[in-house]
Amino acid sequence: MSQHVLDEIAPLTEAFSVAGKTLYLVGGIVRDLHLNTPIESLDFDFTTDARPLEIKELVSPLADAVWAQGERFGTIGCRIGERPYEITTHRAESYGDGSRKPEVEFGDDIERDLSRRDFTINAMAIRVATEAGDAELIDPFGGAAHLDQRILQTPVEPEVSFRDDPLRILRAARFIARYGMAPDEGLVAAARDLIDRMRIVSAERVRDEFDKLLMSPEPSTGLEFLVSIGAWAYVADTVPVDDLPTVGVELDRSIVDIDLRRAVVFRHCPPSARRVQFESMKYSRTDARSLRRVLAGFDLIEQGTDDFDEQTVRRLVDRVGYHSIPHVIALIEVVGIDDRAFGEVFRSLDASEDLANLSPVLDGERVMEILGIAPGPEVGAALGVLRQRRLEEGPLDAEGEIGYLKGRYRKM
Repeated sequence: MSQHVLDEIAPLTEAFSVAGKTLYLVGGIVRDLHLNTPIESLDFDFTTDARPLEIKELVSPLADAVWAQGERFGTIGCRIGERPYEITTHRAESYGDGSRKPEVEFGDDIERDLSRRDFTINAMAIRVATEAGDAELIDPFGGAAHLDQRILQTPVEPEVSFRDDPLRILRAARFIARYGMAPDEGLVAAARDLIDRMRIVSAERVRDEFDKLLMSPEPSTGLEFLVSIGAWAYVADTVPVDDLPTVGVELDRSIVDIDLRRAVVFRHCPPSARRVQFESMKYSRTDARSLRRVLAGFDLIEQGTDDFDEQTVRRLVDRVGYHSIPHVIALIEVVGIDDRAFGEVFRSLDASEDLANLSPVLDGERVMEILGIAPGPEVGAALGVLRQRRLEEGPLDAEGEIGYLKGRYRKM
């Protein structure tokens, strides 16, 4: 147990101890401490026998901020200095047969609380006290040993665990990919048998868990697990299962960037189905729009020509958006398209001109003044001429655009 962690949480520990309440570090932080994760990367989660109102009363004198959005589920959040903490009353939760929302019941027993956790490696707690030597590991299900052995098991029978919360099936894929875990045979069988329970899990929770899987060090192993148990149809059913081995290889060698990793997956989705897929997964409009632009740029390059001259590159940047282009280039490199000069031409142009702004220097008022025309469609047409020239031949300064515009309209 890290002395730095004990020192940091000492004010909380003392407040709960004085009130006669027991406080435990729980879940991911215990796992990560076992893995010697640096303190700055830890998420501080606690569980306690105190009820939510008591938690608020105990942390309020210590905290710089307190939030209670999760109070009805037993969770009170607070911030002390720069560190956020979440403290949750011991509880059990489960889904009804057709429910998308878990039923929560508060409790007083730490082992019962741990038994409801998803996997044994997350079903550990550390009882903390004011004296460093009093910290005690609570590990009733052998999570520390399983973590050392890289074995993924549930703290109770996997059939019970997955029936209570079927999202754990997707979490299993994430932990397999993140920590190089080997799933227990019983876990695999239960996941396969209960996969239809995934239908009650909200699209938002599926999406969030899938994004976490994509950010794992080796996503391919998680994808293999999902395919082996028949779970892919509940994740992104428009991406063909037969393409997933290729997707896995590409993900494993891509940089750790969620936008790029999403693009690696969804480039295999038929373009006509992408909007529906992103909407069904409840991606935000901003995320979905950005992803569609990256994929559209990639499609244009993949289906286009090897002759990426400056005009072609400018037009593609104009169509896809400047900020999407680095991801388009990264996607090209990840999937191994050879002999494409797009990235080279883009970088050369980006160094010599402002590709983030492909609009003319002149505005509508200046165009009217130069051409002696009144407001109307002609102004837009003239600005369109300047923009077309910008895409074809590159930027001009204001004087250059004035000369080009006068010469063009004199000829017309």
